[in-house]
Amino acid sequence: MQKKEKWITIILFLGMVFGFSIWNFLSPQSTFSYNENRELQTFPSFSTEKLFSGEWQKKFEAYLTDQFPVRASWVSAYVEAERILQKKDVNGVIFAQDEYMVAMDRPDAVDSSVVEKNLNRLEKFTAYFAEKLGTEHMSVMLVPTTEQAVEDKLPYGADQMVYDQKGLIARAREQLDESVWVDVEEVLLRHPGEYLYYWTDHHWTMLGAFYAYQQWMAQKGYGEVQLSDYKQTVLSEEFLGTTYSKAPGWGIRPDTMLALDKQDPSSYTLRLDLQDQTITGLYNMEKLTEKDKYAAYVYGNTAVTEITGGEKNGRTLMIFKDSFAHSFATLAAADFEKVYLVDPRYYQQDLWEFVEQNGVTDVLFLFNATNFAQEKNLYILD
Repeated sequence: MQKKEKWITIILFLGMVFGFSIWNFLSPQSTFSYNENRELQTFPSFSTEKLFSGEWQKKFEAYLTDQFPVRASWVSAYVEAERILQKKDVNGVIFAQDEYMVAMDRPDAVDSSVVEKNLNRLEKFTAYFAEKLGTEHMSVMLVPTTEQAVEDKLPYGADQMVYDQKGLIARAREQLDESVWVDVEEVLLRHPGEYLYYWTDHHWTMLGAFYAYQQWMAQKGYGEVQLSDYKQTVLSEEFLGTTYSKAPGWGIRPDTMLALDKQDPSSYTLRLDLQDQTITGLYNMEKLTEKDKYAAYVYGNTAVTEITGGEKNGRTLMIFKDSFAHSFATLAAADFEKVYLVDPRYYQQDLWEFVEQNGVTDVLFLFNATNFAQEKNLYILD
């Protein structure tokens, strides 16, 4: 009897293995995972060269993993199982209080030599442009990401698992001229309990960006701006960001994306990568129907984005930036004749030449702290 039961178990197991394999091969292949925001491995092309090098086997294994039937459901089930076991780290994500999903940037993932180089480069960069344009026209913002901003909501001991952004920000503040420093960390601390960071993404919300913009405008002597000056529009109530993509569990609360506009957003004109073709409006509404909804703000990442249509006051702002500047730029658009967003990952030309050619009057360096610590393309600041 036991032998019969053993054979039944083996047959059922083999049936499941072969059944899933047949299902896998007969099912249409997916080329992209919108949840994970990445390309999926399709069935690899075969050659004896790839076979003997091991390349084909490696890709075939990735193919079986990526094309596994109802893969998304299995991934979600795994995430929920890990949460039930109270794991602090689920696929590189910490589930914190108040439904915050915090992407882990481990301390050992940050190269101290890169940090040192970037701090020295930033010091030279700010000193150079402060001398050229005047100290009052040069500013620096290093913005904490969600993991630092909601540190008090992390599980016990989890703060030791993430990079010390606070220490980096303190070092930067000490090394730079005080007149160029905008203390974003302190500004955001004035608004406890407010929706300043997304639950499922590492970016600040439009409200968080607004408070930083409000402080910057006042500090630079460009006047006070109030939340009541802006029309608030809901762009999406279904935003599931990059942190969610790493650990897409069940029942995760989606985020709300807002627009804050002083004037009609269709009154602005954008040029992406300074091409002749122009775009009307600050927001790419098509992106709101896709996974990467955050790219709706000023049409996402480009080497250079030019925004025109703001107040005719002779001011032109260049933001040397990462993606934290995208929502910020929609606020600045109304208060400057032109705004240029320059991304060091894609733009490698002479910056002072750019400033002179485009009549830039103000420069803002705006990065999130972790990106700044890890970014290896900031040699353009030298």
